[in-house]
Amino acid sequence: MPEAVDLFADRWLSSRPTYHTAMDQCIPDSSLAPDDRHRRWRVMEYRGQHLSGKALVAGVETEAPPIALPLDAHGWYAISIGCWRLKDWYLAGDGKPQLLVRMAGDDTYTSLQLPTRPQPTDPVSGWHHWTGEEELSECFWQIVELHGEDLEFAQPTWIETGRDGVQRIKCCLTNVAYVKLLPLTEKDVRVYQQADPAQIPLYAHNDVTLTRAESPEMLRRHILPFGDTDFTRIYWEGAMGDLSSYFRTRNRTPEAIGRDVFFHTHARNEAACWRRWRASGNDPLAIASEVTRHLGLEFHVTHRLGGFRQAPAHDYWDHGDTFCKRHPELRGRDRDGAESVRLSFAYPKVREHVIETYREMAAYEIDGLCLLYNRRHPLLEYEAPLVDGYREQYGADPRTLDEDDPTWLRYRSSILTGFMRELKEALQLPVTAIVMSTPEENLRQSLDPEGWIAAGVVDTLVPYTDHPEWNHSAFSWQQSDAIKPFISLTQTSSCELAPCFHTSEMGAEDYRNTAAGLAQQGVDAFFFWWGDTGSMAHYGPEWSAARRLGRIDEISTWQEAGSSSLDAPVYPLDSLDGWHSKYVTPA
Repeated sequence: MPEAVDLFADRWLSSRPTYHTAMDQCIPDSSLAPDDRHRRWRVMEYRGQHLSGKALVAGVETEAPPIALPLDAHGWYAISIGCWRLKDWYLAGDGKPQLLVRMAGDDTYTSLQLPTRPQPTDPVSGWHHWTGEEELSECFWQIVELHGEDLEFAQPTWIETGRDGVQRIKCCLTNVAYVKLLPLTEKDVRVYQQADPAQIPLYAHNDVTLTRAESPEMLRRHILPFGDTDFTRIYWEGAMGDLSSYFRTRNRTPEAIGRDVFFHTHARNEAACWRRWRASGNDPLAIASEVTRHLGLEFHVTHRLGGFRQAPAHDYWDHGDTFCKRHPELRGRDRDGAESVRLSFAYPKVREHVIETYREMAAYEIDGLCLLYNRRHPLLEYEAPLVDGYREQYGADPRTLDEDDPTWLRYRSSILTGFMRELKEALQLPVTAIVMSTPEENLRQSLDPEGWIAAGVVDTLVPYTDHPEWNHSAFSWQQSDAIKPFISLTQTSSCELAPCFHTSEMGAEDYRNTAAGLAQQGVDAFFFWWGDTGSMAHYGPEWSAARRLGRIDEISTWQEAGSSSLDAPVYPLDSLDGWHSKYVTPA
């Protein structure tokens, strides 16, 4: 069998690229200026050994208008967008630079997160590089057939609302230095179109904090990147406790009507954004479902089961007449009898409320349900129904037993197994459950994947990490055999196993090596937490790796060839806007 071609970004293509470096040819020219001006792109000349041209730059107050670059290109091309690689210390807390790009005629922009230069690990030898020399880099965007269309650019903006209700337009730092077009030969097109399908499907989770998605077009930007990739499912957060991220509901929604003061800016902007969605008559869940299914992907909805009450830094979500405030009798009890901050699933009314919320979401066009057991435990402690039931069955008070007594833990976990059976019977849809690192840790949190599989109440099992206590900051699955306890649970069942990747902690090479190791262990799919445009689908090398991560044969080709670096190219500049790199700028 011939070796698979590694179709990573445009690296497999051998044609000579064309660089469009004269970005001052963008139209209309009335949108350009030689210096910083409101609603004008600033033109900056750059010179380097590899590339010279004119870049366009816009700052956080520019509000630069959309512009277009005539390409006059016909045929198949790999397109990359080049940029000035800003040093992180230039950003001054304004966030990563981003650029919107689309082909003329498309109705949705792609959001590129532009590469930046981090502080050098060696502050001595890296000093001049950090303070003096400027450089360019690029984002690989897509392979597409062109018919002479223009390429359109825009500066990302959003609305920030103050306490007085005044709205301000906020902008991302942005720039564009060149466009690279790499033509495909007829053979290249055949290789690209006839590549073997992915051996492993990919699933992406999005937690839907709509602070900068002001319109259906802006929401579509979070989903469209997953089309024409190895992704087959989007998991969309639809609810948290009794707070719903959609409008056809009896629950509260995130507008926080009546709240006057917020703990931080993000909270106010989120509430204001949801108020604008309500006023527009559009429902984000309906739009997300429509876009996802139009791409040919499955659309699954999720629920943060323990989210009926929030900790102080997040309790702005507890606005209004909450289910938790109305039902203090449903609060949990710890081992000593003290009242818990959580509502307990030991009470049928809590389970019924969650099932009804899932029923509301199922009224939209969805393909499955997901239980986010990776957030806000415990769901069960030592509530009276549990204590009484255990005493009746086993003749002992569980509060006198060791906390890890296996008989008690199995008994307590049966409540959530029963809840999942009720959910499955009520809605007749596939169920995904996200769980903890080991069977022992799961059982301590009343989760019994083994029992779920035996009862047929779970269809996809997602181990969140191989580290304890939901530690998603640590790099997961470096030792691929950590997945083996879950393999033993699922391998003879109809339940598929999809270990979770934490995208913010992984580089492109990490993605590939981790995927290869897990595939060798026999997993069925890969699940991505924070599968959104900010954390993963940002068009850096990590995204180039992720969007084809189900092609284990391509990863094998890369590994057998020596696992070369997947970093984006970097082109040093001799000068930028007349400033020569030999003059450092430490101050």
